[in-house]
Amino acid sequence: MRALAALILCIALTGPAFAQPRERAPRLTYVEQTVALARILGGAHYLRITCASRTDQRWRDAMRGLMQREPGQSGELTAAFNEGYRDEEARFPVCDQGARQTETELRAQGLRLSQALAARNAAVRTRSKR
Repeated sequence: MRALAALILCIALTGPAFAQPRERAPRLTYVEQTVALARILGGAHYLRITCASRTDQRWRDAMRGLMQREPGQSGELTAAFNEGYRDEEARFPVCDQGARQTETELRAQGLRLSQALAARNAAVRTRSKR
């Protein structure tokens, strides 16, 4: 019985040594992050106006705010927004449960990305004050 317990303990302790190292996702540049956010906003905008109301401009307004903060990227951001819009339009010609769920997922992705951008900007400001 002690031999079995010792064997289990040895296996448990050496298990991490056999684990495969996780590959880290490449860190996106600031520009890549803002373009990704614009794409998410475009898809979310299409789904919002399709499922809620054509007058709901929440995500388009968020895009306008992004473009005001990044005027040098306006062409890239506009293209990404339009691409996201067209992609979701092709996937969901009408509003259904899948479209609603996708908008919820895009909203969550956009929130995570905007928080990452805000954190990145805060770090840059902190470094520049030193």
